[in-house]
Amino acid sequence: MPDIRSSAAYRIAFSYAGAFAAAILVLGTAVYFAADAQFRHQRDGVIAEELEDLAQEGLDAALIREIERREAWRTRHAFSYALFATTGRRLGGHAAFAKPAVGFTTARLPGMRDEDGTIRIKTVTLSDGSKLAVGLDSVAIAAIDRTILALFGGAFVLVLATGAIGAMLLGRYLVHRLSVVTETANAVVAGDLTRRIAVSGRQDEFDSVACALNAMLDRIAGLMENLRQVSSDVAHDLRTPLLRLRGELDQVGQTEGAVERAMAQGDHLLRLFSAILRITEVEGGGLSRGFARIDLSALVEVVADGFQPALLDCGQELIWAIEPDIHVAGDRELLAQAASNILDNARIHTPRGTQIRLALRQSASFALVEITDNGPGVSDKERSALVRRFYRGEASRTTPGNGLGLSLAAAVASAHGGEIRLEDKMPGLGVTIAIPIGTL
Repeated sequence: MPDIRSSAAYRIAFSYAGAFAAAILVLGTAVYFAADAQFRHQRDGVIAEELEDLAQEGLDAALIREIERREAWRTRHAFSYALFATTGRRLGGHAAFAKPAVGFTTARLPGMRDEDGTIRIKTVTLSDGSKLAVGLDSVAIAAIDRTILALFGGAFVLVLATGAIGAMLLGRYLVHRLSVVTETANAVVAGDLTRRIAVSGRQDEFDSVACALNAMLDRIAGLMENLRQVSSDVAHDLRTPLLRLRGELDQVGQTEGAVERAMAQGDHLLRLFSAILRITEVEGGGLSRGFARIDLSALVEVVADGFQPALLDCGQELIWAIEPDIHVAGDRELLAQAASNILDNARIHTPRGTQIRLALRQSASFALVEITDNGPGVSDKERSALVRRFYRGEASRTTPGNGLGLSLAAAVASAHGGEIRLEDKMPGLGVTIAIPIGTL
């Protein structure tokens, strides 16, 4: 378990709990003072009503008798009465306060220091100049205030305890969810590229992050696998042309035409490296930022027109059927090169008299570039490996090429959010490039 003080998850959880407790404290304080003010306002109203009722009983002796009668019936914490002459002498009543000023005043009872020892008084001047005062002690309000404070204090302690427990549970939950990410990252750093972050299935923010990171790890693993494959393939497939180049260089000055053959081998190696770099660039991502809206129908038409003479020279026939007005978002040069690579493969690896068909059609939300032939085709085992870099089937070992044409086509399709599919046409091979039809 991490140190709570250094854990951002626990800090967030306790900060939220503290903010909630502070809000409860502010709200409780506001409620306490509002309730206290309301109780005191009601007390003043009761005192005013009692004073008005008593003042209607008359003057002098009649008023004094009414005061005595009410005092005789009063209970503890009831009203206190006092009647003062104009000289300040007490005429009636046994209230324990001196002659107050006219209006509302607050006085402290003798020997009392807390809130219970105060009394609220209202005094009026009667028609004969005497002063009539009615008071009500604060015992009831003080008791209510203490009750409210006790209840609020208990509730606040409960809120603090609940908040602390909730913060601990929330912090522990956050730490647990984040620790899964940390453990996976550490495993990947240690070299285990197969580790993935567990997805809970709740479809919350943590699951969204986990899915995004898993997709990133899948991408990294794929790139690393491609890197390993390229390193292995380069080491294996470049060995032969490099040995040939060395052999030709050894013959320079000794054999006629050795220089030209060495230069041809060098040009072949340059083309090979250019193809590898092009595939790496496409697979590296980021190409979508330069995508534009392309008339794929016109593009495929241009590719077909450009390849027809070469195919005729090889004794092959090209037939094409292109649906008009099919547009995609993509890179014009890359899409043209992908289609050209597939047509060139068909030209190189099929015999004279082969019929090659090129079709472009729209199916659902995809544009399909389909290139099929009625040549010898490939076996099921070889078909799945044709898109691997440098892969060449047994029948194509003696033909020109470097085994990168279909790899580049597959990389272009993937960069456009699509895919490449290879099918047995019995006879022949069918290659389909599926590109999603989308808008920029």
